[in-house]
Amino acid sequence: MTENSPSLRNIAELMNELHAYTRQVVVIKIGGNSIAEDPDFLTAIAQQIEFLQSRHIRIVLVHGGGPQIDRALTDAGITPVKGADGRRVTDPATMAVVAQVMGAISQDVTVALEDQGCTAFNASALGVCYVEAESLQPEEFSHQDRTGRPVAVDAEGLSAKLEQGKIVVLNSVGRGADGHDYNVNADDYAMAVALALRARRLILATNVAGVYDAEKKPISLLTPKTAKSLIASGVIAGGMIPKVESALSALTQGVGGVAIIDAHKNWALLGELLTRKGFGTLIASREPELF
Repeated sequence: MTENSPSLRNIAELMNELHAYTRQVVVIKIGGNSIAEDPDFLTAIAQQIEFLQSRHIRIVLVHGGGPQIDRALTDAGITPVKGADGRRVTDPATMAVVAQVMGAISQDVTVALEDQGCTAFNASALGVCYVEAESLQPEEFSHQDRTGRPVAVDAEGLSAKLEQGKIVVLNSVGRGADGHDYNVNADDYAMAVALALRARRLILATNVAGVYDAEKKPISLLTPKTAKSLIASGVIAGGMIPKVESALSALTQGVGGVAIIDAHKNWALLGELLTRKGFGTLIASREPELF
């Protein structure tokens, strides 16, 4: 085997990337749809995270729970309501169901991690909330709708848990200064955490291959200039626009890059982090050369 053979180059690439991520923060967001649709999803994610944790990479895992919440609301006789922007309208009765469901999913995620040998901290199990939120509604309506947005993150508290070598499991329920819980969009929540921790990567683990070009082919690297052009031309449209725009904002505030991947593909999480080409779309300011 020659020095320039593909296998040796791949090993060198893997070792370089592992070294670059050692003791760095990676925030991973997984959706409730992925958890609900694929019974093996959490196990597969946990296996990959265990590998990363064993290499001293600091992981915060944020999850959503849309379909699980819808099902629980229906069972409770509450009709799920979404706004024009797709966000859940969350009155106090709905919020009580949201908090209960999210707590149960957090426990499932934590168990899946621990079953694969990870050391995890389930923040919701102890009533710990690292993200402060406020209502999206005007003040006169804020007491009626507990749909919120993140306004502050306890980066010091999160960092302390990460320093202890623990994976921090968070759900997207924020705590208001008024003492109320708020239902926060999980992408927004994960982005806020990544910004506060100046994460090397934020990974949005979805069931799509990433951002597509005009020919419907996945884009491997999306720079700010190209992203803005594709949004202006309508190639990037619908629900992908806020994801990409939030990612572009994150780049200007210290996040190393934001990846959108199909986490249902075998080893996609490790493939995205530890290979140059990656497994999805990396939204970043430049080519990924150990940054």
